[in-house]
This record gives sequence, C-alpha cells and structure tokens, in this order.
Amino acid sequence: MDKAIPTTVIAEDLLPGDLLFQLRAGGEEEWAISRLFPGRDGVAVNHVAIYDGDGMVIEAVTPSVKKTAIEEFIRSSVLDNYRRPCVLVCRLRPGYSSLIPAALEFAGQQLFVPYNSHYSPSHGEPLKSWYCSELIVHAFRHANNGSCFFEQTPMSFRDMDTGELLPFWVNHYADSGNAIPQGLPGSHPALMSSSERLVCVNVMGALPARIGQQVNGLEAVV
Repeated sequence: MDKAIPTTVIAEDLLPGDLLFQLRAGGEEEWAISRLFPGRDGVAVNHVAIYDGDGMVIEAVTPSVKKTAIEEFIRSSVLDNYRRPCVLVCRLRPGYSSLIPAALEFAGQQLFVPYNSHYSPSHGEPLKSWYCSELIVHAFRHANNGSCFFEQTPMSFRDMDTGELLPFWVNHYADSGNAIPQGLPGSHPALMSSSERLVCVNVMGALPARIGQQVNGLEAVV
C-alpha cells in the first residue's frame, strides 16, 4: 500500500471526496459480499462511502442512501484482533481532484433514494436505487461529463476461492424471483479500492487478507 500504517482515522485527517472502504460488520450478506473479490493488496472490504466533509459520509445502505456521522460509520466496522475498526481510506490522485465537487453534489442529490438490494445493473438514472459502489461509480461518471471514471466490471456471485455460486446469493435471488446478474456490468467496493486513480492515505486496523479467519463474528477473506 502507499501508506499502510494501522492507526485511528479522525475527521481532521479526511478531505472531501475521500473514499472509505470498509469491512462492514453485519450478517450473512456482508460476509457473502466480502467473499467475491479481493480488495487493494488483497484485503477484504465489502462497503464503500464517500466523505462529504464536516464529519459526515454519504453511503448507500439499507434502506436508502443517507448521510452518516464518521463516528457512526466507523462503529459499523468489523474489529480486528486489537479491536480496531477495519477501514481503508483512499484519495483521488491530484490530477482528478477537480471532479470531487460535482461528484459530491450528485451523491448528495441521491439522499433517501432506496438501496439496490438486488444489485441490478444501472444506467445511471437518478431517483431509482443504488448499492454502495454503484453510487460512487455514477457520482464520478456524472462529474466526468458522462464518461466512466471508475470502470464498471462484470459482476460475480461466485466464491473467489471455489468458483461456486455462494448459497446465500442463490437463495437471495430465488426468494426475490430475479435471475442472478452474473457477468452483467456492475461494480464492487473491493475492485474499486484497487483503482490506479486512487492512492491509499490511511488504514485503520488490520484488514484481513484472503485466508478465512474469524474477526469479531464475521468470517473474513484473507
């Protein structure tokens, strides 16, 4: 990583437009999201938010896009074995910083738009639904005059180690009556964290890598 010193991130360390990649605590869905792709340098992340300034982030979570205080966001993280929250902070490289105001404006306009719990492909229309990385992709696409900034990637619902569809996703889509959007254009916070257009500026805690280990009740990928 560009700067991989486990420490505590406080709002004063952040700049508007910073992306906070998180290993978010929760249930089986959070675990299943973390099983799909490795993140930057192979670490496990399953969520991303954008820092809006004034101690707040904008994030797409159930039930809708919202502003969250940075302290609340951090409390929703998986804790490492030293009880430090697992968050990776990335910043746009300087040549792209001019996109941040328009991206934040777009993200702010999506507040209260429903969460996209089926991860269905999006064409970027406002006032529909968003999942976490999809919101960031389209915020920067809007800021970049409609051209992709963070490229969409084929979605996968297969365990990255076994190549098999994870039972959680099979059941999730069977219950909703929708087909699994395997291979359709989408995004994932882990893949976004590896973008060459970002630089890692801080790490909270010790994010697990790809070998399975138990961290505060969530089996993460190491």
